[in-house]
Amino acid sequence: MSLSGFVINHPPTYDALRTRGGVVVKNSGYNFYSVNVNGDSRDRVSWDFGGSHGRDIADNGWNGDGYADLIFKPLVNLRVSFGPSYSRNIEPNQYVVTVNDATAPQFGGVRNVFARLDQHSLSMNTRINATFTPNLTLELFAQPFLASGAYDELKQYATPRTNSTLTYGVDIGTSTPVKDASGQIVSYRIDPDNTGPAASFDVGNPDFNVRSLRGTAVLRWEYRPGSTMFFVWTQERSGSEAYGNFDFNRDKSALFRDRPVNVFQIKASYWLGI
Repeated sequence: MSLSGFVINHPPTYDALRTRGGVVVKNSGYNFYSVNVNGDSRDRVSWDFGGSHGRDIADNGWNGDGYADLIFKPLVNLRVSFGPSYSRNIEPNQYVVTVNDATAPQFGGVRNVFARLDQHSLSMNTRINATFTPNLTLELFAQPFLASGAYDELKQYATPRTNSTLTYGVDIGTSTPVKDASGQIVSYRIDPDNTGPAASFDVGNPDFNVRSLRGTAVLRWEYRPGSTMFFVWTQERSGSEAYGNFDFNRDKSALFRDRPVNVFQIKASYWLGI
């Protein structure tokens, strides 16, 4: 068994990229911790798992993830591995959109809208490697993936070169959700200064749910020394919604209703030996 890990301290820094090329603001900085534990890979059954956690220094943002893998070697020429991976990220100041506004000269005539993002992601990696002969092998890979992101607390930075923010409807202005006939929020109407001179604007609901399933099978045949043929089959399913919340049963069921895209390829190489 082996154990490894590391620690990162990243102090607050000034950043122009956070506003997508706008004024410079200040990142919160973070402390990050990671640990990984691995079993003996020579064993017939082995394993590994690990996780990490980061927490912002100047605000309430944090992230955490974990994974586990189980590896079987039932035969000398067969290796099977699978395991889940899960992560959650709370980002207090996630960029959403930039809106032109001449009444905001301190930000270069624009308002950069941010929001609090609560993001989940879950995946399962499965691999099967089989060696039939030294010249013939088969590799199989499958990865279902589910992710969601819920946005709230639409806001803007208070002033350039700081990490202080002002939330619409709480600290400044108003924020009113706009719903469709089914009651789902489709956008937010933002008035940044109530009765002030700034014009109201709409921000589309940025909530998302995405899902995908990727699978690949590769048969490798070295039909003569140095010359190889590859027979490849790839299938991918994907879909998206705008629920925002993470619901494993709902999204898993929807994944298998998505229409698959299949791609078949044959690749060949020939060794000339000249």
